[in-house]
Amino acid sequence: MTTRPKGWIAPLAVLALAAAACRAPSVVLPPGEGIGRAELEAHVRFLASDEMRGRMTGSPESERAAAYLAAALKEAGVAPAGAAGGYLQEVPVVRSVTRALPTLEITTRDGRVVTAEAGADFDAPSDAKSAGPVPVIVAASPGAMPEKADAAKALFVDASTAGRRQWLRDAGLGEAAGFAILFRPGSDERREKAAALPPPSRLRLDGAAAARRPGWVDLHGPVLALFRAGDVASVKLVNAVELERVPSHNVVGIVRARASAEDAKAIVLTAHYDHIGVVRSTGAAEPAAGADTVYNGADDDASGVAAVLEIAEELAAGPAPARPVVVVLVTGEEIGLLGTEAYLDAPVVPLDRTAANLNFEMVGRPDPLAGGPGVLWLTGFELSNLGPAFAAASLRIVADPHPEQNFFRRSDNIAFVRRGIVAQSLSSYSLHADYHRPSDEADKLDYAHMETTTRAAFNAVRLLAEGAIEPAWVGEPPSVR
Repeated sequence: MTTRPKGWIAPLAVLALAAAACRAPSVVLPPGEGIGRAELEAHVRFLASDEMRGRMTGSPESERAAAYLAAALKEAGVAPAGAAGGYLQEVPVVRSVTRALPTLEITTRDGRVVTAEAGADFDAPSDAKSAGPVPVIVAASPGAMPEKADAAKALFVDASTAGRRQWLRDAGLGEAAGFAILFRPGSDERREKAAALPPPSRLRLDGAAAARRPGWVDLHGPVLALFRAGDVASVKLVNAVELERVPSHNVVGIVRARASAEDAKAIVLTAHYDHIGVVRSTGAAEPAAGADTVYNGADDDASGVAAVLEIAEELAAGPAPARPVVVVLVTGEEIGLLGTEAYLDAPVVPLDRTAANLNFEMVGRPDPLAGGPGVLWLTGFELSNLGPAFAAASLRIVADPHPEQNFFRRSDNIAFVRRGIVAQSLSSYSLHADYHRPSDEADKLDYAHMETTTRAAFNAVRLLAEGAIEPAWVGEPPSVR
């Protein structure tokens, strides 16, 4: 018998699990009544099982979750909207991997060559690019700052963090992008040289590096003194860092509008299926023997994903809506909304034809401050016309009872807001103690609450999908700086 790694799920088993969690298409029920706790629970228990190891973006388990969700959408009758006629949309996630310790070669004004040691004489971040030999501009005062960036020169700014930023700002150099290498003072004393390669960087979207601040090389001890004395003629930095692509996908489907409304603006439903993986040993604090090391993420956000799946299935089972409804189950929320940003860069329906985004985040447990079981709250309730419209329709959707937590800006909806789209999140998160803990388990969710709130959310979506609400901000669009 061929052995399989822990958590391995055969493709046919994925399809079977998805099918088991979906209703038979021949069953005809009143709108919303087809949403049941058994189906919601089945989705949550699959996604939040220990075998899924916390669904960290880029992990094999994350890709397994994507396959499950794609199968679930297919069984639900939701049309594919991903690549090559399928449900998967690639999210171009990369990380920086250092292949060798960086080297810094310094040529002094009298022709000596000084080879600096990584860690002891300098520290180079992963986003510092190899360059040189290039001459160095030494700026020890605001008046010594260059008038413009020069890709053929390095820049050493001898100032504190606050001073450096002020000098750059006053010189009109922004973040100092455009120089070959950037240097700044580190420690006055030489430090212990690096003995190991740095770990890979955080995951990010490929191409996003240009939007980040450029990396500064820190100088220490005698090498720092050389720069300060103006004794450096040229420098050469070799930073052996490569970008490594990490397999990652959103799961995307669409419930198409009726033919008479093909040009109608779309409603986008989102929830993130990623979570934060497993407890990692730091060497200083080993997990205790037998300790739970899996961040299951049942409420965050397997619950939201389950709700979106059931709403999508209910929409697909009924008559075609007046507006297309795009379903986007995203990865990478926990590490910076990566999946949502990737979707917005390549949307199924152009953004100028997207009316609103309704995001589902942590809907698995009641919030007593919102009214208890069966009640959802809407982030930014007062910012748009959606909350009042839902209330007028007698839906149990209320204002966010935790305004001090600023949840409006803490989930995938905010990426849509930045692109000019009305976007808010539905939740019932009660600030429970299991947030981002291994204790966020499927057994702790209230599935009767989920059934009631998912039906209410379906009716909210149906109002939007039928054009009964024209989404709009109240007053000026919210600032998201």
